[in-house]
Amino acid sequence: MEIFDQLAELYQGEHSHNPFQAALTERITAAIPAGAPVLDLGCGTGVPTAKIFAAAGHKVTGVDVSEGMLRLAREQVPDAEFVHADLRELPGTYGPFGAVTAFFSLLMLSRADIERTLRRAAGWLEPGGRLGIGMVNMDADSLPVEFLGVPVTVSGYPQDQLAARLTDAGFTVESIETVDFTPAGGPPESQIFALARLSS
Repeated sequence: MEIFDQLAELYQGEHSHNPFQAALTERITAAIPAGAPVLDLGCGTGVPTAKIFAAAGHKVTGVDVSEGMLRLAREQVPDAEFVHADLRELPGTYGPFGAVTAFFSLLMLSRADIERTLRRAAGWLEPGGRLGIGMVNMDADSLPVEFLGVPVTVSGYPQDQLAARLTDAGFTVESIETVDFTPAGGPPESQIFALARLSS
């Protein structure tokens, strides 16, 4: 999405210091083997997720559709590999990874694409691998909204529905919570953070 090329620095200023996202990333580093490869879907500017994983010694692959975001990511997390790609078009043979994360990147997809991506993520994980998800708490499918001053469409689920979609995709939900986060320059958001394990 070209709009995120223009919004990269603004996005980082407002959304890169989410303590709930950082905390879940830290939990994942503790749950997977040392040095395990990690895939960050919609990695944005690489902060905080790719940076935390790289600092913990994991081999990080970040994927994003925005070259503007990736430029900042490569500067800020030089030890990670960043790939310019649409996460919906990644090969089914990608991986395997010890963990896959998607913090607010699935938000920009339709519900059909979110559910397809969750199923594909299960195929990218090693047995027992972890999936970390961050979403805005909403009941919507491709809803037109304004984000950082530009029009986009967003999708989401209430907490119980998101948990059900993770289960449907082959995951066991280890934790899921709804929290309130206020970006640096914006109104409060109700957000959902989930940690799931690939079911055996």
